Amino acid sequence: MKTKRLLTAILSVLVTTSGLFAQTLAPKMIFEKTVHNFGNIKEAGGKVEFTFKFNNMGSEPIVINNVSSSCGCTTPMWSKEPVSPGGTGYIKTVYNPIHRPGKFHKTVTVKSNAGNSPVVLQINGEVIPKVSPLAEEYRFQMGPIRMKKRNIHFPEIYNNETKTDKIEIINTSNEPVSISFNKNRTTPRHLTIKCTPETLKPNEKGIIEVTYDASKKNDWGYVYDRIYLSFNGSTDYNNRLNISAVIKEHFTQEMIDNPPVFTLLSDKSYNFGTIKQGDVIEHIFKFKNTGKNDLIIRKTKSSCGCTAVQLGNKTLKPGEEGSIKAIFNSRGKRGNQHKSITITTNIPEVAGKPSKSNIILTLTGKVTVPEKGNPKTTNLNKSNRKK
Repeated sequence: MKTKRLLTAILSVLVTTSGLFAQTLAPKMIFEKTVHNFGNIKEAGGKVEFTFKFNNMGSEPIVINNVSSSCGCTTPMWSKEPVSPGGTGYIKTVYNPIHRPGKFHKTVTVKSNAGNSPVVLQINGEVIPKVSPLAEEYRFQMGPIRMKKRNIHFPEIYNNETKTDKIEIINTSNEPVSISFNKNRTTPRHLTIKCTPETLKPNEKGIIEVTYDASKKNDWGYVYDRIYLSFNGSTDYNNRLNISAVIKEHFTQEMIDNPPVFTLLSDKSYNFGTIKQGDVIEHIFKFKNTGKNDLIIRKTKSSCGCTAVQLGNKTLKPGEEGSIKAIFNSRGKRGNQHKSITITTNIPEVAGKPSKSNIILTLTGKVTVPEKGNPKTTNLNKSNRKK
């Protein structure tokens, strides 16, 4: 009886050992990764590729019998020779995005003599469609037309100058398009704008021409306007042209030779320290005309609606003093603050030298928020004020 049990145990061990030995001999294909995401790829960029690498973890060579893809857009290549135990093989996938815009998910099935055959590999991503030649030339869509640009900027125009710029457009719709401007608004008097021809046939090209008369603008420095386009009498206020300019003053030679000089009598920056939200800060910047001609303050502009500017005399004769009051309202503000005020003057610019016509003054400090339950306080800090 004992002998019979012993024989049964020995047989069981032999069977188990034989199975383990067989499993050890069987080749096994282990990939470093089975999924690859290409992310966003451009259709115009052409084919992309990725190589999946695997190791033979068995004791027999791996022979790849067949590799097939789920789509003709994906071309696989693979190790043609047997991969020895412990060796490395590959499956190379090549994806062609031409005429396939949008997201994609493709599979490659690998069949071999491996114990874990078949293995399914995946590639995915998104193809960004290529831009048509027309869209590349006329980059901006506006209603039924496309245009080469939608902003016109005159980087330097003197206050006595008139300049013209153009925008090339094309009607990409299947119907004639009549173009007009500011149908329900008054066009600024310093701008003249027209389209030639006024009605574009399908696929017909045209020109929008903008003429800027700086002498009628009566402004200085950086300025901008918006012009709204109407198509076939219909106005959508999203269809607009942005027209900007930097207006400079034209100076006589006598003014260039004997310019006014803006001399600050205090620092150009004022730090108001730490205040509570809701506090109002006032600071007076004092200056003097130390030049030989009248100093004229053409324009003041603050970087934030929270900062108001009060100006004394706009014209200072040589030797005269003036002042600019900056008022900062911290309501709704918090944290570090940096506000600027740009002063545009009639000081001539000299070629090759830094501009002195624009002076920038700053207010800096920190705004803290009161704890809940404590009422806000409003302080009025008037610096440089005569008692």
